[in-house]
Amino acid sequence: MKFLKYLVLISFFLLVSVSSYADAGWSGKATITSIYAMNENAAIVKLSNFSNPHACKIQDGGDIFINPTTQKTWFTLLLSAYMAGKSVDIWVTANCIPYWAGTDFAEIGHVRVIN
Repeated sequence: MKFLKYLVLISFFLLVSVSSYADAGWSGKATITSIYAMNENAAIVKLSNFSNPHACKIQDGGDIFINPTTQKTWFTLLLSAYMAGKSVDIWVTANCIPYWAGTDFAEIGHVRVIN
């Protein structure tokens, strides 16, 4: 009985993890060309190149959405990389975050600063 319970739990977690990362992926090594803060809860990061793995409806002003208030660590890493001229590689989830009509931006899942 315990084995069956564990098998069901493992199957559930595998199903959830596969579906939530189906179209996720790394942005690719890039430098940050701009950070546009609309307000204290919304900023858009523009990368020198962006693979856009989930095909979000991004625009010339930016690729990735970040909330500087709730995503402080990622925002600090990105701002530091921007100021230092370091490259980044950003894992984006399979979600696109809408902000303006007709646009949405990739959602951050992980941030890697590259030397």
